[in-house]
Amino acid sequence: MPTAWFLTDYVRKDRGGRPGRVCRMNQFTAQINADGGDWREVEVLGGYAIVKVRASTATLTTITNTTDFQRIPSAFTTLNTTLSSLTAAQRTAILNRILAMGYTTEEITAVIGGNLAGWRTKTLGQLLRFITSRRRRPRYDAVADAIVMDGIVEACTSVDDVDATITE
Repeated sequence: MPTAWFLTDYVRKDRGGRPGRVCRMNQFTAQINADGGDWREVEVLGGYAIVKVRASTATLTTITNTTDFQRIPSAFTTLNTTLSSLTAAQRTAILNRILAMGYTTEEITAVIGGNLAGWRTKTLGQLLRFITSRRRRPRYDAVADAIVMDGIVEACTSVDDVDATITE
């Protein structure tokens, strides 16, 4: 069964009167399970998630075509795949999402490179390991009735562990 990587976010889901959040991929759990598939996420900076999904091609297509899900191009299924086939538009889309997460242009340039040529020598694993370098602990702000992402900086779950768990 095929696998795919996605970038998405978390949505509020109150649990027993307590404000909480779930990964947006949760909305596809029943469909993924019906396929005999599975998914795992890594929470990253800005309240976003990197998610690896194993599901039918039809389910992966449905997720890809759903608002608020950005599929990492299908050519990039393994962590050792180089980013050499990224188009400028694909790189820009990924770069914009990384910036929206809260990473700076300087951080991205230092680790991944500042232009498409620099990205071509990197692997998907290097890109995802950079994105999973940190996150902020969420907290509930009762006054604003909102979950905010300004807590302490924490390490993320290993993208390598997620990759090893969700296999074709």
